[in-house]
Amino acid sequence: MGPRSTRFFNQQHAILNILSNYRQKGYVSSDSKEGVAMSSKGETFSNTTDMDVGDDDFDNGEFMKPVNASITNLGADFLQKFCKEASVAFFSEYGLISHQIHSYNDFIRNGVRRVFESFGELTVEPGYDPSKKEEVWRYASVSFGDVKLNRPTFWGGSGKGKEYNMLPRHARLQNMTYSSRINVTVHIEVYTQQVVSSDKFKTGNEQYLYKNVLSSISEEVMIGKIPVMVKSDLCWMEAEKDVSDFDHGGYFIVKGAEKTFIAQERICMKRLWITSNPFPTVAYQSEVKRNRLIIRLAPSQVEDVKPDKVLTVYFLSTEIPIWILFFSLGVSSDKEVVNLIDYGSDDASISNILFASISTADKACDGFRRSKAALTYVDKKLKKTKFPPKESIEECVDMYVFPNLRSTQQKARFLGYMVKCLLLAATGRRKCNNKDDFRNKRLDLAGELLERELRAHVSHAWKRMSKALQRDLYGDKTLRSIEFYLDASIVTNGLSRAFSTGAWCHPFKRTERISGVVANVGRTNPLHTIVDMRKIRQQVQYTGKVGDARFPHPSHWGRICFLATTDGENCGLVKNLATTGLVSLEVVESLISKLCNSGMEKLVNDISTPLDGKDKVFLNGDWVGVCVDSLAFIRRLRIMRRKKKLPHQ
Repeated sequence: MGPRSTRFFNQQHAILNILSNYRQKGYVSSDSKEGVAMSSKGETFSNTTDMDVGDDDFDNGEFMKPVNASITNLGADFLQKFCKEASVAFFSEYGLISHQIHSYNDFIRNGVRRVFESFGELTVEPGYDPSKKEEVWRYASVSFGDVKLNRPTFWGGSGKGKEYNMLPRHARLQNMTYSSRINVTVHIEVYTQQVVSSDKFKTGNEQYLYKNVLSSISEEVMIGKIPVMVKSDLCWMEAEKDVSDFDHGGYFIVKGAEKTFIAQERICMKRLWITSNPFPTVAYQSEVKRNRLIIRLAPSQVEDVKPDKVLTVYFLSTEIPIWILFFSLGVSSDKEVVNLIDYGSDDASISNILFASISTADKACDGFRRSKAALTYVDKKLKKTKFPPKESIEECVDMYVFPNLRSTQQKARFLGYMVKCLLLAATGRRKCNNKDDFRNKRLDLAGELLERELRAHVSHAWKRMSKALQRDLYGDKTLRSIEFYLDASIVTNGLSRAFSTGAWCHPFKRTERISGVVANVGRTNPLHTIVDMRKIRQQVQYTGKVGDARFPHPSHWGRICFLATTDGENCGLVKNLATTGLVSLEVVESLISKLCNSGMEKLVNDISTPLDGKDKVFLNGDWVGVCVDSLAFIRRLRIMRRKKKLPHQ
C-alpha cells in the first residue's frame, strides 16, 4: 500500500470462488475418505493437498463445507476443467495489462489533482525600485482550483470546422498525439499591503499587515494537454473493450507512434533500512533529503570511552549523540530512554553500548538533561552546518524528524524502535535488509511517472507566469487575461518531448533525468506486444558495482519470470512480470478506523505507557498502533479483505 508505493500481492479469491462453484455443482465429493485426516477442530482435511490455504482463507458462510476429497480422487478431467475455468476467470477479471491501465486511471482521478494542490498559493512580489519609495507596491496571489480532464477531440472540415471525437485510429493515421486537455480554474488576487497599528490587548501585536484587495480574477483556462492511454477511462474505446481480442490497450499514441511505459523498479523508501557495512546502521529513508535520519553504531570520537562503539544520529547534515536527541524530543530521564528502546534482554554488550552512549552525550554537552539544554545544543550544531535551516529548532524537530508523526512523544517512541532494531542487528538477532529482495522493492508505473513529469512542467509554467505577472505589477499596468500569463505549450511540449526522448524526471533528484522509461510498442505479433507492456527495469550505473542485481532472487518466485531477460548490458536488469503477477495501487481512503475495529490500539501520546507484550502495527511504513493478539488481528483483517470491506492491496 503505498504514495505512491507499489508492491505485489497474491490473489486467491478468484480460484476459491471457482472451487466453491465446483462444490455446489457436486464435482467435489464428500464420500471419499481416503487420504483424509482430522483437524484440531474435528474437521476433515486432505493430507495429500499441497495448497497453502489456512483455516482463515475461507470466509464464514461462503465456504460452509470443507473439501473432503483428496486431489488424487478428483480425476484428470476435473483438474483440467478446474484449471481452465480458474485461469479464464483470473484473466477475465484482471487481464495482462491491468497494472498499467489501473495506474493511469488512478492518476487521472487523484494524481492530477494532487499535482495542482501541491503548489498551494503563490505570492508574486513586484520588482522593487529604491527611487519609488512613496508609491504603494502591488502584490498578487495565485492559486489553482478545480481540475477537469476532457476526452480527446479534434477539429475537422472546411471553414469554421467541427469538433469530432478523436479515436486512436485517427491519431495513428494522421500522426497526431492522442491527448486530452487539462482545464484548471486559476484564481488571481491583486492587493496592497500596509503596516497598521493594532490594539495589543486584542491581537497581542502592536502592528500587523493590512491587505487591501484591489481586484480578483477567476478563470478556467487550458494549462496543457496530456497523452491519453488507450482503453483507459479517458479513452473513447473504454466502453468498447471487446472490439478487438488482440488490442488490450495500455499504450499511448504520440505523434502517430505507439509508446508504452517500462515499469521502473526502485528501492522502497517507506521502511527502515538496516545495513552492517562498514558498521551497523539503521536509516529512515525519504524522498526529501532533509527528512532522512540515520543512526550509526560507530567508533567513538571521544577519548576514554569504552567500549569503542557508541550510538550517534545523523540528520540535517550534522551528527549528534543519540541520547541528546532523545532529550530534545521531551524525554526526562535515562530510564525513560532505556524503556523506549526496550531491547528485551540482559545482554552485557548492549548495556555497555548504552552506557558508552550516555558518557559520550555527557562529554559533548554537560547538563543536557536540564530543560531545553538539549534543544539549545542541537540548535548550535545546526547553525554550524554549510546550509543551516531557516526555521527555529522547534520547527526543525516538528518538520524534519519523522514528519509523519505529529507529537514529540510519538517521535521519541519511533526513535527508540529504530535504536532497538539497530542493536538487535548488531548482536545478530535480526537480519539486515537485502536490497535485492523483492519485498523491499516498489514499481513506478504510468501513473507515478506521469505525475512526477507533470509536476515538473507545471512548476516551470508556474514560474514563467510569476515573472510575467511581476512585470505588469511593477509597471502599474492593468492585468490581462490569465491565458496571457499561463503558457499552455510548456506542459504540452514537455510531456511530448519526454515521450519522444525517453528522458524522465528522477524519483527524488530534481536535477537528474533517467532514460529507458518509454519504449516503442512492438507489433510483430500480439504476444510480443503484451511482453513489451509487462517489462520492468532496474536503474543502476553500468560502470559501478551492481552486486546481485542481475541474478534471480528467491523472492522473484510467482512475481518475476526467471528466464525472460535481455542480452547485453541490460541482462538481468530488464525483466518481465510473471503471468499471474499483479501490482497493487495506492489506497486513497483512510484505513485507521477499520484497523481499530479489527483489534488495533492507536499509538498514545505518552512516553510512560509501557508496550510490553504488544506487537507494532505499521501502515505504509508509518507506526500507527499496537495490538495484543496479533494472530487474531491478522485473521480479522483477512476476513474483512475477503468480504471486500478492505482493499485487496
